[in-house]
Amino acid sequence: MKDSVILSDTQYKYQMEHLVLPYLKERMSTFWLEREKGNKIYCISYQAESPRGTILISHGFTETSEKYMEVAYYFVCAGYHIYIIDHCGHGHSYRLVRDPSLVHIDQYERYVDDLLFAAQFAKEANSTLPLYLYGHSMGGGIAAAAAAFSPQLFHKVILSSPMIRPSTGNAPWFAACLISTVFCKSGKSGTYVLGQKPYQGNESFENSASLSRERFSFYSDIRDRNPLFHLNAASYGWLHEAMRLNHFLQSKGWKQIQAPVLLFQAGKDTFISEDEQNLFVTKLNRRNPSTHIGKNTVPFAKLIRIPEAKHEIFNSNTAILEKYWSEIFDFLN
Repeated sequence: MKDSVILSDTQYKYQMEHLVLPYLKERMSTFWLEREKGNKIYCISYQAESPRGTILISHGFTETSEKYMEVAYYFVCAGYHIYIIDHCGHGHSYRLVRDPSLVHIDQYERYVDDLLFAAQFAKEANSTLPLYLYGHSMGGGIAAAAAAFSPQLFHKVILSSPMIRPSTGNAPWFAACLISTVFCKSGKSGTYVLGQKPYQGNESFENSASLSRERFSFYSDIRDRNPLFHLNAASYGWLHEAMRLNHFLQSKGWKQIQAPVLLFQAGKDTFISEDEQNLFVTKLNRRNPSTHIGKNTVPFAKLIRIPEAKHEIFNSNTAILEKYWSEIFDFLN
């Protein structure tokens, strides 16, 4: 990609309001999908003019589809139809608890089944085009599981800082798993994980997952204005299901994935386990042969580590984004 394509760090808000949003609005539609009766899944679609493929985006923990407008813009400009759903418990989609700050799930398979339902819808609507999958953080873990659940559906998979396993801070993983299991078995799966708090609306840029202050501020303003976006904390049920998702991906899931994988790793990520990402990629490449293109050998699962990036690589500065998006489009092409 040329430097001029990536939005400017200093003119970000102006470009979003006067370039990106008008461009997307002309190509945008919103609708509801219903895999289970009464449980409505919110979906946004952006249509490219001369499509070369369709991309389904799976967002991260406490996020919404609206956070991915810049991401969608780059994809649509490059000729890809975009579909983004709000996962269960997020944004406009159905929820299992009433607390507007709490992210709760009964089984991680619910996330996966909803995403695959949206994928089938997108595929049927664009049957002649290849279907790709892009997932970030929690959405990356869900995307990896979806690619394992339905191996033939996706042409290629992009995982950006995927949550193969979340970080539990100073608490050992096994201890966090044990505690979450105890709370779930005692009927308290829908309560806040110790240390988690309701939405306060005062997150600082310095403590955020973003390297770009302008990008952080732009979505923070959107989030503050919409009560449906005031998600901030995990339940013990969510933590327990993150444990189950990790176990599935590292025990069975990696064996079932057939679509080539591009995984981005952020060197300054404090939200997920880097070791688990490395192990996941190693397992994928152990099972699947490399591809030879001319004199180059391309691994089935390619890991790109960006040392200076924080968790939200797509919310980095222009210099990092130039490399990030170049790698993505090289992979897709």
